[in-house]
Amino acid sequence: MEEQRGKWWERLQFTLLFLVLTIVLHSLLGWFQVWLKPADPYRVPQGRAAKVFMTGEPGELNGSPGDRLRLFFWYGE
Repeated sequence: MEEQRGKWWERLQFTLLFLVLTIVLHSLLGWFQVWLKPADPYRVPQGRAAKVFMTGEPGELNGSPGDRLRLFFWYGE
C-alpha cells in the first residue's frame, strides 16, 4: 500500500512540475512575441515624422544584428 501511494505521489509531483514549467515557457514565449511585434506598424506618424520602409542604399547593412533580426521577423525578408 505504501509503495502504491509513493508511486502516485511521484506522478503527482511530476505532473505539477510539468504544468508549472509549461506555464513558464508559455509566458516567456508570449513575452518574446510581444517584444518582436511592432506596436502598431500602420499608425500615422506624429509631428514632422515621415513613414519609410527602407533607409540607406539597397544592399547596405545598417543597424545592429539584433535590429536586422527583428526586421527579418517583422517582414520576413
